[in-house]
Amino acid sequence: MTPDGQSTGSTGGIQVTTGELAGMLGATLEGPEDLLLDGVEALHAAGTSDLSFITSENYADRWAESSAGAALVSEGVTVPGHDASVRALLIVPDAELSMIDVLERLAPEVVPPPPGVDETSSVHPSVELGAGACIGPHVSIGANCVLGDGVVIEGGARIGNDVQVGEGTWIGLNAVVGDRVSIGARCRLHSLTCLGTDGFGFRPAPDGKGLRRVPHVGTVHLGDDVELGAGTCVDRGKFGVTSIGNGSKLDNLVQVAHNVRIGCHCVVAAQAGFAGSVTVGDWVQIGAQVGVADHVSIGDGARVGAKAGVMRDVPAGTSVLGTPADESRKILRQVSCLRKLPQFMAAQGSQERRGDDA
Repeated sequence: MTPDGQSTGSTGGIQVTTGELAGMLGATLEGPEDLLLDGVEALHAAGTSDLSFITSENYADRWAESSAGAALVSEGVTVPGHDASVRALLIVPDAELSMIDVLERLAPEVVPPPPGVDETSSVHPSVELGAGACIGPHVSIGANCVLGDGVVIEGGARIGNDVQVGEGTWIGLNAVVGDRVSIGARCRLHSLTCLGTDGFGFRPAPDGKGLRRVPHVGTVHLGDDVELGAGTCVDRGKFGVTSIGNGSKLDNLVQVAHNVRIGCHCVVAAQAGFAGSVTVGDWVQIGAQVGVADHVSIGDGARVGAKAGVMRDVPAGTSVLGTPADESRKILRQVSCLRKLPQFMAAQGSQERRGDDA
């Protein structure tokens, strides 16, 4: 928001009225129908032409101080201080989900490279290109690759030999896909992702004069609808497969080592790292900067808090925190005790001094 309360958000130059937005979302409108919105922002930063969202009573209390022109509000949340004559609330079942709908409909269109192969790219004659495939500038594609319909490969990407890419998959700028990697349909690989890189394996040489590299001859398989953030690396198996299941989403700068198996619909935040042969179940949530030791298993539906160090198996449905990671309630009790320790030690010292004076 600018000092005069104007919007600094953006929906790519697209403008929509509150009435139109209510119709799009099936929302109940409390306020004017003709407010023009051209941005999306958090409550504290929103300007008069921005849309924001309110998911709980905690955020509802901030509405009166916000300059936002309108907000999506989850059903059941009361918003104090709302003046329906000048601002609008759009009541929806779930404000966060409706915000996703708004962003999908109003976000600037991402324009792929033109259909066909850019003249600066190198595509091996044996490659099978599906209908409507778009190959951007300075792309290199090796022998015997099969690319499905509507595949998009942005500039500077490198695709190795014998790679399969499912229909509708989008491979971002300067991404690298190694030999024999298999990628499912509708996946999204952001800029500088690396699939099929060598695993990190070394053993002391017999003569004791150095380290001997362990060859990695396996591959990588991504299921359908997988998304990998910028700079994320997925190593090929030592032998066998490193795999990521259908619908899983990995943030930027995530490291997936050789022979890791991540299940379906998992969410992994930035800078998390999985050592070799980790097994992750379905619907698992991994926080930022989590480190998982080799050969550990994390069960279905487990949740791992940010910066945790996971050194042993995590049962299904469990929430863990800390290093070494342990059950969340136990770790929180330990933290509470540690915070009280200075007071306890001071009191203990006072008692000892009083005993000495007696």
